[in-house]
Amino acid sequence: MRAIVTIRLQRNPLHDPYNKKTGPCPVSEYCTDCTGEHHSYLAAGFSKESITRAAIKKHKHVTRVEVI
Repeated sequence: MRAIVTIRLQRNPLHDPYNKKTGPCPVSEYCTDCTGEHHSYLAAGFSKESITRAAIKKHKHVTRVEVI
């Protein structure tokens, strides 16, 4: 099973939603909003629960898990 996991990071005072910066972020080498609070990545596991548990263990604030 695969899912898109979205995490929320601490607010970055340098983030400007009208002038987004491209670069690496905590979950990707290429991100079109690297200073933003929300980031998503593709995760795999045996169940939604196992994916969610692994995401919470790795990241403090998981906002969404979408099974695809």
